[in-house]
Amino acid sequence: MFMLNIQLSDLYRSVLDMLQGTYTLRIIESFIEIYINILPYLIISIIIQVTLSHFIQKGKLNLVIKNKILAIVAGSLLGMLSPLPTFAAIPVGIALIPLGLPIGAVMAFIIASPLINPSVLFLTGTQLGSEIAIARLIAAFAISVAGGLFFGFVLKSLNPKLEKIRKAHSQRPFHIELWRSTLFFGKYFTIAILISAVVKAMVSPEFVTRIMGQHVQRSLLIAITLGVPFYSCGGAAIPFVEVLRDMGMNKGAVLAFFIAGPATKLETMYMFKSLLGIKYFLIYLLLTLSGAYVSGFFYAQIK
Repeated sequence: MFMLNIQLSDLYRSVLDMLQGTYTLRIIESFIEIYINILPYLIISIIIQVTLSHFIQKGKLNLVIKNKILAIVAGSLLGMLSPLPTFAAIPVGIALIPLGLPIGAVMAFIIASPLINPSVLFLTGTQLGSEIAIARLIAAFAISVAGGLFFGFVLKSLNPKLEKIRKAHSQRPFHIELWRSTLFFGKYFTIAILISAVVKAMVSPEFVTRIMGQHVQRSLLIAITLGVPFYSCGGAAIPFVEVLRDMGMNKGAVLAFFIAGPATKLETMYMFKSLLGIKYFLIYLLLTLSGAYVSGFFYAQIK
């Protein structure tokens, strides 16, 4: 066993010497550094998410609110508290109608749910700072309330087939759900951190500063575009954005990425298109992408 340890140690040193000065070694070192930094917060955020999910599934809610505007505000807040992914948020949102939420409030819930939740807010605050976390929270609230007001007072009705949708959750034991969530988020975080490590090792800070630094309007459009391929799940995007921010990405572009990313996830767009119809889907995209640009623009002006 002792000889085996010596051989492995020699092999490790020889591989390290061989990779010295290469991009491969930089990527590996960056990957380990980012992973170690975020791992404790990732574990805490998964526990928060699973705990809240069980609380919501077991909770008995009375949501009869006569004032439509207050109901929309309540729907937005419920959506931001909800740890549900988009594919569950839409049917769960529809299931809230019998509990007393009007259409506008349901849409506010559905819009808010993918934009932010407590575990994502926690990770954003610990990794990127409280200022961007609060900005992300305010932007998600404003966009979901605006969407709720539009859908509630302008369109006023949902696609008729949604009336047939029913929530069908088979609640799993806490420890099983915790394990499944750890595997799910661990996969996405590993991929996201690997991408972050590649960017950190191979892209110069000067390049990031040049395209996403001082020129706010251009950087916002680039950040919104980056949200399409690089946003995997709420927390996993954080290490990627953290690397770009440290390399010169301005804070307005950071916020725009965090709003546009959830809106353009394939599962989000598929669920909206399938369950809400093309009209609701296009309005949702226009609302969230324009909201990403406007909120990022105003946030960038704050010194």
